Amino acid sequence: MPSRYQYVPLTYVPLAEGEIPVRILAISAHPDDVELLCAGTLAHYATQGAEVTVAVLTNGELGSRTLSRAETARVRQAEAERAARVLGANLLWLGQQDGFLFDNSETRLLVIDALRQAQPDVVFAHHPDDYHPDHRAAGQLTNAARLLSREPALETRYSPTRRVPALFFMDTFMTEGSARPDLWVDVTVTMPCKEAMLAEHISQNDARRARTGSDFLALMRTQASLRGGQVDVRYAEAFRVARTYPPTSITDLTPPDSNMTLPVRSVSSRA
Repeated sequence: MPSRYQYVPLTYVPLAEGEIPVRILAISAHPDDVELLCAGTLAHYATQGAEVTVAVLTNGELGSRTLSRAETARVRQAEAERAARVLGANLLWLGQQDGFLFDNSETRLLVIDALRQAQPDVVFAHHPDDYHPDHRAAGQLTNAARLLSREPALETRYSPTRRVPALFFMDTFMTEGSARPDLWVDVTVTMPCKEAMLAEHISQNDARRARTGSDFLALMRTQASLRGGQVDVRYAEAFRVARTYPPTSITDLTPPDSNMTLPVRSVSSRA
């Protein structure tokens, strides 16, 4: 059932007539990963007229100790759909098996087609040194697919991407396994949207509360507060720049032909 969480809706700035929206794609291994790690940043884009897409690679069917895997997958997909609606994002549900995500021909083609559907300018993906094997695989898949998706000789159901998008790696769960971030995005203003999205994942919040006494919302606030404290803001999300060809830089967060702005803090800005 839908969450009862209440929040102040975002204020969206409409695009000017004829203006082409910036396209943002977040690729995650499981339902709720995006909400935990980059939803506040996505909300900044969405309020400025960007077209945001969330691609979830697996069904998340290992997320319950009481329901069948099929029922868990059904519940989690419905939760992901509701969370995407909070943001006004498109959702791509790629249907792979939870816990068994690998970089192979089949999954590469799935991620290539996700990129081709979304045609993104900017991509967010899991850090390749994340604690979870599905997360690591998702990061590797995205890194490979961003180049392959542009190649016209690789024919799939969708047209090649117009460009090789900028790639940023999301923070890791409670910062385990990640190197020091390159940049932080102040998400204090968009935190209510991030919270509302995560609150839609009722099954996971209930399960964690039963196991530990607190839900994923509490865990997410702790991480956002920790990252915020590193750059003297209340809440922040942290990212690493992908150091692979073609190179990505911090300035690629906001394409130069757009009017996008993000409240970014970087290593250089803290010096």
